[in-house]
Amino acid sequence: MDTMPVGLKPARARWSPPATGPWLIWFLLGVYVLLAIGLFWPTVPWSTTTLPAASYGRGFGDPAQMTWFLEWVPYAMSHGMNIFHTNYLDYPLGVDLANGTSVPLLGVLASPITFTLGPVAAFNILLRVAFASSAGSMFLVLRNWSRTSIAFAGGLVFGFGPYMITQGQNHLNLVFVALLPVIVWCLYELLFEQRRRPIRMGLLLGALCGAQALINPELLAMLALVVFAGLVVLAVAAPHLVATRVAGLAQAALPAVIVFVLITGYLLWGMLLAPGHLVGSVYPSAALQSYRSDVLEPIIPTVNQFIAPLSFAVTAYRFVAGNFTENAGYLSLPFVLLFAYFSLRWRKDRILIFSAALALISFVLSLGSRLTLVSRPSHIPLPEALLVHLPLWSSIVPARFACLVALFAVIAVALGAEHFFSQLDGHRTSGLGVRIGDMSVVAAILCSAALLFPLLPMQTQSLPWAKDIPATLRAIPSGTVVLSYPLSLSPWTETMSWQAADEMRFRIIGGYVTQQQGKHFGESYPVLLDPKVLEETMIKAQLGSNVVSGEQLTFPKPDAHLDVQAALCTFLQRYHVGAVTFWKSPYSGVNPKKIRRIFYAALGRPTLTNANATILIWLTKGTHCTP
Repeated sequence: MDTMPVGLKPARARWSPPATGPWLIWFLLGVYVLLAIGLFWPTVPWSTTTLPAASYGRGFGDPAQMTWFLEWVPYAMSHGMNIFHTNYLDYPLGVDLANGTSVPLLGVLASPITFTLGPVAAFNILLRVAFASSAGSMFLVLRNWSRTSIAFAGGLVFGFGPYMITQGQNHLNLVFVALLPVIVWCLYELLFEQRRRPIRMGLLLGALCGAQALINPELLAMLALVVFAGLVVLAVAAPHLVATRVAGLAQAALPAVIVFVLITGYLLWGMLLAPGHLVGSVYPSAALQSYRSDVLEPIIPTVNQFIAPLSFAVTAYRFVAGNFTENAGYLSLPFVLLFAYFSLRWRKDRILIFSAALALISFVLSLGSRLTLVSRPSHIPLPEALLVHLPLWSSIVPARFACLVALFAVIAVALGAEHFFSQLDGHRTSGLGVRIGDMSVVAAILCSAALLFPLLPMQTQSLPWAKDIPATLRAIPSGTVVLSYPLSLSPWTETMSWQAADEMRFRIIGGYVTQQQGKHFGESYPVLLDPKVLEETMIKAQLGSNVVSGEQLTFPKPDAHLDVQAALCTFLQRYHVGAVTFWKSPYSGVNPKKIRRIFYAALGRPTLTNANATILIWLTKGTHCTP
């Protein structure tokens, strides 16, 4: 006998998916694939020369960094190396990749593409797969609870909605979320449906969570936190339900944990115990907490929407500390109203109301440690303030809870839409007021579709260097340590791109990856090597400032060229640097000529250059900088 409280009884009989031909399912999944390809059209999915350009407008930053990871994972595995720690970046100290965005599972899956077409093509193909598979995953999950048309629409909103469009211009690891809806389906099956054996579901759940951890452990940690908070709320609101329904979840827990540890053991060792692992948060907590959502973010459109009045877009641009690459929480006002109406109208549907609760919990956590209204932070504390003191969760970016807001809100609205359309036929003979209410809901659904439509196509741009540069770099002997200008740090990622294109034949000083925090540098800036005057001078020439990551650096006097020249020679000898490169381009920083003068004075004429002399290479062996 079901002991569920009246307030949580399902509003309908147990749902059985409609008898839909498999050809229709495959056709709709194919539509998602075509839409994913069309997002970046006319750029083809297998492009080897273009990357999303929204971050920096020139193929730099996070997309280029991700291509390095896609090359590194298969390279390290095929050479018997540790995939989670390397000194191919930030030589000689090395970097911890386990606590970064190294996406080992995607690196393995894309290895055939990486080995044949290269890491840029692998990135571009995976990005399209991320959109299509995330939409398809949500579609297949929603078919368990709603008709095919509603499930298809839910897949569109989740797989091509504002969160995906915003993050898809920068972060492959944050848009490859096809596993999240299936993980949620497993949890709902164990909690509510209980049609399958708990042990089998536990094995599946552990495998899915392990795979997600190898793509992006941050989203998995967020999901675990939200579900735990939802179970606490459920235990308080309906203790009888917990007593009868959590038993299945408990039986699945042990097999889930065993499978999860077997899949992620190497990753967990790299994150927590391996030599050189990161200690503390990946970035100062105060900086991470600045990237939090605004209360109005769900209803204020951004520049990524097709319908976005200028005044609204300007207001939204100030959200999330002005970081538009993380401003991904838009849902539209009609969608929010539908969410509220459906949650109240059919609050007896246990899956719908639980999804709505998890969406609200996710939204509160996305607001960070303090409430922010119209970009003005208040002194009102929020639950997220507790997470900054917890290991692992202290490294979470609050605004990224927007992914889970979209996930659970789409489920809740889809279930509400199923109830609404199921009862619509019975309202044909109802009074005028009921029919006006029904038309209002239909109007809200249509308005949501219009307001959630993205601005297309998404921007891409060719890599901003001559095509012959990678071939020129192959003249550098294999295994060489390279010092490059611009120094490899955020957002200057060109040296990492050349290194990946050259199949990791050389190591580089610096690198745009998660670093152990030094005296002056945080997440994406390496610890300065002695003599520090050299890298300080190079960084100032790039940035035009002596403030990096919030810290004041002490630079040499502007006329101290001889001191820097001597420091360069000492640096080359101390760290066995075999090659120095200088990239001549509009993107070489504020004052590149100063660094070029220092290189010429210390090393003489370049040893190598490409056809149009945009890359200068000094092989240091035999120069008067070496003994």
